[in-house]
Amino acid sequence: MDSLRTILAIAAERGMELCQFDVVGAYLNADLDKEIYMCQPPGYDDGSGRVLRLQKALYGLKQGGRKWNQRFNRVMVEDLGFTRLNSEPCVYMRSDRCGLTMVGVHVDDMISAADGPELIAELEAGLKRFFEITDLGTPRLLLGLELTRDGSSITIRQTHFIRSTLERFGMADCAPVNTPMDPNVRLLKEPDDADLSDMKDIPYQAAIGTLMYAALGTRPDISYAVQALSQFSSRPGPAHWTAVKRVFRYLKGTLDYGITYRRKGEQQPRAYYDHFRLEGYSDADWGANPVDRMSISGYAFLIGSGVIAWSSKKQAVVALSSTEAEYMAISYAARQAIWMRSMLAELTFVQERATKLRADNQSAIALSKDNVYHARSKHIDIQHHFIRECIESDTIALSYVPTDENVADLFMKALPRERFHQLRKQLGIFSDAELRGSVEGKGH
Repeated sequence: MDSLRTILAIAAERGMELCQFDVVGAYLNADLDKEIYMCQPPGYDDGSGRVLRLQKALYGLKQGGRKWNQRFNRVMVEDLGFTRLNSEPCVYMRSDRCGLTMVGVHVDDMISAADGPELIAELEAGLKRFFEITDLGTPRLLLGLELTRDGSSITIRQTHFIRSTLERFGMADCAPVNTPMDPNVRLLKEPDDADLSDMKDIPYQAAIGTLMYAALGTRPDISYAVQALSQFSSRPGPAHWTAVKRVFRYLKGTLDYGITYRRKGEQQPRAYYDHFRLEGYSDADWGANPVDRMSISGYAFLIGSGVIAWSSKKQAVVALSSTEAEYMAISYAARQAIWMRSMLAELTFVQERATKLRADNQSAIALSKDNVYHARSKHIDIQHHFIRECIESDTIALSYVPTDENVADLFMKALPRERFHQLRKQLGIFSDAELRGSVEGKGH
């Protein structure tokens, strides 16, 4: 979903037109490269006992999805003049004197962002030469994400998905709380057998999977809680289930919250937005897991006013110091930055300067920039040392940020209410009421 959020952030920054299309019977357009036969379907059997040779793919055919993708790609590239991104094969772009057109594809659903309605019309006309297309107009729902456009802003949220999730798990009438996780509660593995017997009918894994979809879509504010609770999926106890229900209670009170991308500096000419910058934050919590003492890595990347990519992940090896944990987190964030720089460059938004990556550990920053700690840190796996190469090649510009200003802290630990709400806003996560207040404030 990083690529979808990137398209929406760019669209908000440039004031682009948005449109959604659906291909009717997509798989039936796919060509087959080998002979495949089928029995005559019920209702169309002529009683001859003959079989039918397929001329096109069918839904349910194991190669149907791949063949449809190949067919669609040929049309987009060879017939309509689009370029398929190497960094993200589900995204296409075309840039000419009329402007930029971007297309994001998921099976047979498409979202297009273009510099004008005439480019949207041109894309639709081109697609209709080859497929039966349904024009769904301004996007409202895509991949379970609800899209709202209000002037110069685009907001994505999952209100209906979260509401149905609360109903599914019997939490529709729960009492809301202000944070998804209690900072004073520490969860451990290995509940006793009595506790396990109480959990046999509890849908813990299903709840975690459902929450994870929200966390990956539009709710980075629950990412840490979901990551922390997912490690107990194989052997959850009552305390873990209570913590999961707290996440539900938090979502109950923040149903209409979502990520908002706003256009900044509306008086600037459009060309100004061709050079907007990707910027990131990295953080680590050393030895955070009381069970195995693994550290937590986290990052957040923003374009303009809203977060487009984030992660909260347990590190694969035990870090021997806070410096080492932060250093590995920086390396992890740098890999994401490199991929995003590549995608943006293919979309014509070349990052002419190094991407700013901010961290709050001075020792880790020093280690990343040179070998001043070489004797003490040479045991760190080689895979993490590539951050030095990123800095030397002017791909990443690593700098210090005070802990109070590091938004990646949201992905490290359970935070107290005020701190949590502060970072949530910095990521561009707002409620409907907050957005209306912002618009009314500008009106005055």
